[in-house]
Amino acid sequence: MPHCGISRIAAVSAVLLALAAASVSSLDLGVQTWAGNLGFATDRTSTDTRFPGSRYFWGLSLYGSQPISDKFGFETGFYSDPVLRNISYTLFTYNEKVISLGVGPFFGFFNDSGTLLKSGISTSVKLELPGVVFVSFRSDSSIGGALVQEGDYLQQRDTISLGFWVLNAICTLSLDTRKFEQKTDVDTVVDSLTVYSFATDIFQKNVPYRLIVKFSYQSLAREFITGAVTATLNSLVLGTEADITMTGSLILQAGIEGSVYSFGQGTLVGSSEAFLFRTFAGVKVNVDSLPFMSHL
Repeated sequence: MPHCGISRIAAVSAVLLALAAASVSSLDLGVQTWAGNLGFATDRTSTDTRFPGSRYFWGLSLYGSQPISDKFGFETGFYSDPVLRNISYTLFTYNEKVISLGVGPFFGFFNDSGTLLKSGISTSVKLELPGVVFVSFRSDSSIGGALVQEGDYLQQRDTISLGFWVLNAICTLSLDTRKFEQKTDVDTVVDSLTVYSFATDIFQKNVPYRLIVKFSYQSLAREFITGAVTATLNSLVLGTEADITMTGSLILQAGIEGSVYSFGQGTLVGSSEAFLFRTFAGVKVNVDSLPFMSHL
């Protein structure tokens, strides 16, 4: 479900992040691309009863983070999400002992030709006993009320996580919900995804790689409000991710998640012979550690 605006977002983001890299230190920059067939097409109609798997989607993301001081920092990113479409956020954070608070603007970009920019807000709270346990809350949502005109849309994402440390690993339980609601010429369509997951982040001191293993239950739905029609795909998903540190400044990232078992509800009938999956690859770099930065 690519959009023509993705290339424009990527170009603008690259310029802005490059300019930032030239003027600040300890800046982490990253780029990531994803592809897969585990999802509904944005042009899927209410009469479509086919199982997903025959169409492939892709997206591109760019992000950066920068500590301003011991207590203040910020992170920003441009993301292409299979449910939320194109989004951007900037989160300014304040850290004080066991608590971290964040707030900043959230935007939808080029998701409809009549609405080039949709504003919103991002907030986050994290409570942590380092090396023991943490709990975090994150919310990104559009600002606005009822959908009135054709093309109007709302985006929302909420994440709650509880994590704890064990020997050489961090275990995390999470609930992640995403929703994209839009008024079309004939109906109001809601795309949503709910993910219950358990992830184990495995690492070892002085070892240049870490492995993340994740098991989740995902419920992906496309609902037509006026027509009272809903297609829901429920999946048990197993995934893995590897982060490899090549040098002091470069980290390579790659991962894949695939459906172990999927079943449909509502108007979704039959089954898919295709392997339902999402995969991604990316690179993250610490600008301050690059060789040429030492001469600036």
